Amino acid sequence: MNFYEAQDQARKKTKWLVIYFILAVIGVVIALYSIYGIYLMTRNGYVYTNSGELREFGGSFWDTRSFLTIAGVTTGVILLGNVFKSLQLAGGGEAVARDVGGRPVDPHTRNLDEKKLINIVEEMSIASGVPTPQVWIMDNEPGINAFAAGTEPGNAVIGVTRGCVQHLNRSELQGVIAHEFSHILNGDMKMNMRLIGWLFGIMMLSMLGQMLFQSLRFVRVRGNNKDNNGGGIIIAMLAAGIALMVVGSIGVFFARMIQAAISRQREYLADASAVEFTRDPSGIAGALKKIGGAQYGGKIDNARASEASHMFFSDAGMFSYGFDTHPPLDERISIIEKEWDGKFDKVTLRPVAHELDGNFHVKGKAYPVSGLAGLAGTDKVAMSVKMEKWDAIGESAQQNLEVGKSIRAGLQDAWIDACHDREYAQALIFGLLLAEDDELREGEISFLEKLAGADAAKLAHEWSGTLGGIHSSKKIALIDLSIPTLRNLTAPEYERFIEITRWMIASDGSVNIFEFMLQKMVERHLASYYERTGNKKTKYNKLSKVRYEANVLLTTMAGIGANSRESVQHAYMQATQYLRYELGDDTILLPPEECGLKQVDQALEKIELASPIVKKQLIHACGVAVMSDGILENSEAEMLRAVADSIGCSIPPFVRI
Repeated sequence: MNFYEAQDQARKKTKWLVIYFILAVIGVVIALYSIYGIYLMTRNGYVYTNSGELREFGGSFWDTRSFLTIAGVTTGVILLGNVFKSLQLAGGGEAVARDVGGRPVDPHTRNLDEKKLINIVEEMSIASGVPTPQVWIMDNEPGINAFAAGTEPGNAVIGVTRGCVQHLNRSELQGVIAHEFSHILNGDMKMNMRLIGWLFGIMMLSMLGQMLFQSLRFVRVRGNNKDNNGGGIIIAMLAAGIALMVVGSIGVFFARMIQAAISRQREYLADASAVEFTRDPSGIAGALKKIGGAQYGGKIDNARASEASHMFFSDAGMFSYGFDTHPPLDERISIIEKEWDGKFDKVTLRPVAHELDGNFHVKGKAYPVSGLAGLAGTDKVAMSVKMEKWDAIGESAQQNLEVGKSIRAGLQDAWIDACHDREYAQALIFGLLLAEDDELREGEISFLEKLAGADAAKLAHEWSGTLGGIHSSKKIALIDLSIPTLRNLTAPEYERFIEITRWMIASDGSVNIFEFMLQKMVERHLASYYERTGNKKTKYNKLSKVRYEANVLLTTMAGIGANSRESVQHAYMQATQYLRYELGDDTILLPPEECGLKQVDQALEKIELASPIVKKQLIHACGVAVMSDGILENSEAEMLRAVADSIGCSIPPFVRI
């Protein structure tokens, strides 16, 4: 395979791109005018004749002035879109990688998957004699796919999905990267970048319609106002958005046709080049087989990936109007492996911490997993609290950075490093949930081995012993540090993680306060990211509207950590003394059977719909209840944080370390 001849072919192919583009613009204009012409034909009107008579007439399909207007506006929009996108892409492949949801991989990464990827790209770069492309990874994409983007080798980017590095072995990953390098060397990458610019212009109308349609999600119409015409405006915007999307689909149709015409044959060439590059047909063939056998295949969920679907290693699962940008998987495999039996390789979700290798790596230093117990921390059961500042909750001036510094300084480097690693962070959370009872713990470890793998179970067991004695303020800090890392899980990894945590919480048939808190923290902050759960509409602007739920909550908070009926009553009276004008003077402690975690959970669901002021009142009262003795015990800190996360509030850790 001669790369210079391939580059010349790509250059000639670019000339056809211009012709395809012109034909596409003509097609879009004709399609748009056809719609308008049909409207003219169906429109009836009246006109005065020379004799002064009023005569009815039927519309005519053709109107030269209208045609020229539509042609001019449409062509102008397409060209402006092309210029805009071309300028955006002038800097190289980073713009594409960022658009499809990627992040650059640090060459000094300690993640084994990412390190393997970096090594392969560097080996390919040295072997091909081109500068090493920057490597990007799409963390949230479980499908197996990759792309090369850039205007020249000097600003090229190699991007891969998380599923690509998770499910492919080294040989298969080499085959995929060799395929992408061939696009760089064959001149395809530069042509593909130009194609994105042209396609953006053609697809402008459709994208404008989508933007207008999506913007309606943030519009709220207020009723009971005779002069308010907001409803009419929204209907007009909705109609305009749908019209633009429908009309723009014509442009998308032509865009997909161009993508298919340009890219399909180049994919065959890149496959052949990859085989010659690696001298190993089984590598790229194995990758294609795994794409065919994986649940998500090569699918890319990012909406912006549609513009670059022709650049990916395999079909990205975009709606193609019948014009596939890639040849069928079975055809590509059959060309590489003549004796292929037609069976795809089944791909399953990889175990957590599968490459633990007996060591836990911290900043370049390897600690034996069995040695984590030596990093164990111990704290007093309770810590004193700064009650004098609790009354100013919500004031930015009361956010004490020194408290944050103090808590973080009390965390071992190994703990923090685990929170920053997508594999170890999961195991750490599992460890926090392991039961203290030996029999229950044995069952939970067995469950972990089955769903997450033996290494994850072993690591979780060690974390349980390491973190068991520390104060909840530190455990909460570790969970907070883990949340952004857990957002890098792919969708199936997230589903498995949530399934495991829920099972571990329910395994003993009851839920304790720590488990309740952890579930509220993790699920609320991850669900908003993975499941796109938006903010709920406010329904209750007065505390009296949630009187019973507030009483359930405050009675429960008063009882946590109390050692006598008198101390419960004292905490309850302190918590409610400033709220009785809304709760009512007849408000009293509820019986214990009305104040379990199940009842609190139900109460919090309603309180979540209250206004911020009502939430502040209740958070303050909850804090007063648990801090009435000047001590914040583990269970009190946990319950306070669980309440705050459940209703969408944030509270600082008012403790003295």
